[in-house]
Amino acid sequence: MKPKYKLKSWVVICVYIISIGAIVSSLFLVGKTLKAGTLSYDNLSYVFRGVIKNTEVPVVEYTNEKILKPFTNEKVKILKGFYDKNDDAKVQENALILYQNTYMPNTGILYACEEQFEINNVLDGTVEDVKTDELIGNIVTIKHSNNLTTIYQSLNEVDVKVGDVLKQGDIIGTSGNNKIITDSENMLLFEVINNGVNINPETFYQMNVKDLS
Repeated sequence: MKPKYKLKSWVVICVYIISIGAIVSSLFLVGKTLKAGTLSYDNLSYVFRGVIKNTEVPVVEYTNEKILKPFTNEKVKILKGFYDKNDDAKVQENALILYQNTYMPNTGILYACEEQFEINNVLDGTVEDVKTDELIGNIVTIKHSNNLTTIYQSLNEVDVKVGDVLKQGDIIGTSGNNKIITDSENMLLFEVINNGVNINPETFYQMNVKDLS
């Protein structure tokens, strides 16, 4: 008969400790991986995530000398500014959107007016997408180059369709409202995405067009 061996108690304890350590290490690595996969600030949007590029939409080479604002009505004012992570706390606070007890950074600029105003295309481009969102109303996305897209949200009427080639200043539609901010019936949420990152529209208007090509 073969002799029976019994592990000493200290060996059992060591094996137990090593097993617990391996489990804890695995959980830490999993947590770290999930955290790394979390969306960064530059990809945040309080309305929807980014823009899926439509490779079927042709790129129109714009020849504009400067960038226009998406409206000409001088009564239009900024209701909510762009959230910049480098701004001071007070400015950042004014650029936060409160919706369903959650604060979210404004990745564009929310304009408003006491009267309905026309929405204009800021640069030559092609209409990439037209859709309706339950929260923010009608949305028009215009592709200006492979690296530059502008998004016009909370529209009432939409006067363009996918594939339309637009000139700078062409009318896209009219201002409307949304269910996130109900301060006005005549609003435009305008976003600019350059090289996959949301940039401040007010800064965008001052940029050199050639630098965006």
